Amino acid sequence: MSQNRDISRQDSAQKGELVRVFLADGTITYVNSVCCDFYEKTMDEMIGSNLAAYLSEDEREDIIAAIFSMSQDNPEVITRPRFTGKDGKSRYLEYRNRGIFQADGTIVAYQSVGVVLAEEQRLVPVPGTMEVPSKVAGSPHTSGRSRENAPGFFSEQMREIRRQAEMYHHDRSIPVLIEGETGVGKEIIAKLIHFGGTTSLRPFVDINCTAITPSLFESELFGYDSGAFTGADGRGKQGKLDCARGGTLFLDEVAEIPTELQAKLLRVLEEKAFYRVGGLRRIHTDIRVVAATNVDLDSRVAAETFRRDLYYRLRVGHIRIPALRERREDILPLAGLLLNQSARKRNKRFADINDGAARLLLDHPWPGNIRELKNLMEWVTFMFDARHLAAEHIADRLTVPAHYQPAVPALLPSGRGRSSVRIEISKAEVLAAIDQCRGNKTQAARRLGISIRTLYNRLM
Repeated sequence: MSQNRDISRQDSAQKGELVRVFLADGTITYVNSVCCDFYEKTMDEMIGSNLAAYLSEDEREDIIAAIFSMSQDNPEVITRPRFTGKDGKSRYLEYRNRGIFQADGTIVAYQSVGVVLAEEQRLVPVPGTMEVPSKVAGSPHTSGRSRENAPGFFSEQMREIRRQAEMYHHDRSIPVLIEGETGVGKEIIAKLIHFGGTTSLRPFVDINCTAITPSLFESELFGYDSGAFTGADGRGKQGKLDCARGGTLFLDEVAEIPTELQAKLLRVLEEKAFYRVGGLRRIHTDIRVVAATNVDLDSRVAAETFRRDLYYRLRVGHIRIPALRERREDILPLAGLLLNQSARKRNKRFADINDGAARLLLDHPWPGNIRELKNLMEWVTFMFDARHLAAEHIADRLTVPAHYQPAVPALLPSGRGRSSVRIEISKAEVLAAIDQCRGNKTQAARRLGISIRTLYNRLM
C-alpha cells in the first residue's frame, strides 16, 4: 500500500486536487490536505474511516456504480457528482477513479482524484412547495416518520425483524433466507442486512431469478470467458458473482433458480470459488448471499424441484416477514409515511388521514401488501390535492370481502377530545345514509366512510 501512498502524494501536488485512496469496502487509507479541507475534517479523522460517511447519497451511488464497473481492461472511470455542503451550497466535482489490481484481477484499492467544476447558488425552496411536518398537532393519523420508525418497522413484529437483520449484518459468513409474500419488503430487509443501518461502499448486487431465462442464467451469474459460446463477447464478461465481490449477492425469488444450476450455486456457497462459463481458472470470491422467496420452499424440496442441501445452506439465517394483513397496526403509520413521501414528490398538500379513510385502509385485506399500499398513495397524490386523505379519495379503489374480519376499534386511534371511532356500520345506519343521499348509494358509502362493496355487504 506504500506504493499507493506515493502515487497519491505525487498526484496531490497538483494544486486544488482532492486525492483519496480507499479499500474495496470504503476504508480510507490516504487523503491529502485539500480533501480534508473540502470535507472540513482532519487527516486523522478521515484515515481509517469509511468514505461513504462523507458522501451525499447521489455521490455514493455514482461512485459505487463506477468502481464496480472497473476491470483490468477498463481500470479508470470518471464520475461527476454534486456535493451539498453544510452551508447549503452545491458543488459539482469531477473525479478520476482508478482501480489498483492484483495479478489475478482482484481490485485491492481505489484512487480517486477530483477537482471542483462549478458552484451553484445556495439552495432555496422552490416557490409553491411546502415542507410537510413530521407530525401535525391534533391529527389522529399523521404522515410523519422517524429514524426509529423506518419504513415498515412500526409494529413490535417488524422491530424484532429489524433487530435480527442488524445482528446478521455483523457476520458476513452467514447466508440468510428471507420469506414472505410479494410486496412485503424483502429487498428492504436484505439491504438492512447488508448495510446494517450504516453507510458502506461494499456492493449490493441483486439478481431477479424470475427475470432471466434458464439458458442465460449461468452466464449472468458466473460470467463467461472469451469464446465460451457462439455470440459471446470476445473479451468475456464478468458475472454477478464478480460484481458482488466483497459485498452481498441478493437472490430474489431464489426458488426459480434452474435445477441444473442449484448444485453450482451450492458449491460457491461452500467453497467460496467458481469458474466462469467456458473458463478454466478457479476464481475465489468473498461474498455474502441473501436469498428471498415468496413460495414455500419446504414444498419445493418435497417435490424435488429444489435441492434439500442448498435449502439448508441458504437457511442458516432465516427471517419471515408477515403479510400486512397479519400486522394491521402497521397499516396506518405506513399509509401516512407513504402519503407523505408521495405528496412531497408532487408538491401536494396531503398531511394526514381522516377517520373515514382510516377505516377503509384498516378493513382492506391488502393482498399486494406494502407495494399495493404504496401504489395507492401514489395514485391518490396524482389524482387529488387536499389537506386530508378522505374516504372519498380511495373508496372506489379498495374492496372489503364479506368474509373479511373488520379491523378492531382499538386500531383506530381517537383524536384529541374525541371518542374512539366504531368500525362496524349497522344495516340501519346504511339505510339511513342512503335515504339522506336520496337513494344514491355511492354518496352514502362516502358519507359513511366505507367502500361501495362494503355498503352492499351491510344491506344483505
